[in-house]
Amino acid sequence: MCLSFNKARFKKVGILTIGIFTIVVAFGCLLYFFGFRINLTASLPLGIWQIDKSFTQIEKGDYVWFKPTKEIADFGIERGYFEKNPKCENNSIPLLKIAYGLPGDTYSFHDDFVRINNQPIPNIKRRKKDTKNQLMPIIPNGIVREKHLFVLTLHPHSYDSRYYGTIPLENIEGTAKPILTWKN
Repeated sequence: MCLSFNKARFKKVGILTIGIFTIVVAFGCLLYFFGFRINLTASLPLGIWQIDKSFTQIEKGDYVWFKPTKEIADFGIERGYFEKNPKCENNSIPLLKIAYGLPGDTYSFHDDFVRINNQPIPNIKRRKKDTKNQLMPIIPNGIVREKHLFVLTLHPHSYDSRYYGTIPLENIEGTAKPILTWKN
């Protein structure tokens, strides 16, 4: 069997490949411009989410997309909860969580169950150790301050407000809604 190199065919395949790659990249940039993001973390369903940066207020139960504070990011990166990304503020990618506590709400921990305004949140407990058997931070009971949120997810190993407290509203980049997601 004799293989031969067809220069004209190679050129056509190369142009077609570059064209398809360019279209895919342009389409991805367009989706990013319109607020579409991909969630690859286990704490909420994997898939495509749309971020609304024009939100005017946040309600309990809203999904929020936020930049973690430096302290939250440093601890999460050090423990390996998420990857370091020097291209993002505080070296951390934005996080996606659910708003459970609004300004003025109380949060407390009884028998490691999380409570908002003294109402237990079903199936959400505070763990003493992470999956690597390292002690988790213990924050005291408190009140959500003005311009802050208490955020959680239902995932038992989520790194969220039960370990770092409230997050400033100024760190919220937008509310989020699932577009095309699937369970982990």
